[in-house]
Amino acid sequence: MQRKEMGDLGEALAGKILEHKGYVILDRNFRTRYGEVDLVAKEGEVLVFVEVKARRSLNYGSGAEALTRMKQQRLIRAALHYLFCRGWQNCPCRFDLLELSLDPEGKLLSYELLQNAFVPERGKNY
Repeated sequence: MQRKEMGDLGEALAGKILEHKGYVILDRNFRTRYGEVDLVAKEGEVLVFVEVKARRSLNYGSGAEALTRMKQQRLIRAALHYLFCRGWQNCPCRFDLLELSLDPEGKLLSYELLQNAFVPERGKNY
């Protein structure tokens, strides 16, 4: 399974998991010049920007380890662009990380949802 195929599979599985948990998926693969948000969802009144990390092994580290400070900044910029485009600047939001563990054929073995995986720093220009 190629990297792109695994990413697509992971995002499809993530969407199903989140919907099962009560999230409403609004957008998938929202792309900007700043970066991409894998999934944008609503949980109640909160807008959630979800980063999906699918792994077949830990050879390249966990999903949380892959969510570097630079990746966080790109996600924040993309999320701000999303909010601006929709006119939702005052909407409460957060950033979640959904880590998926897959077998070599792409079958879901386990997952971990980290709500508020990171919080943007107040007063910082992104």
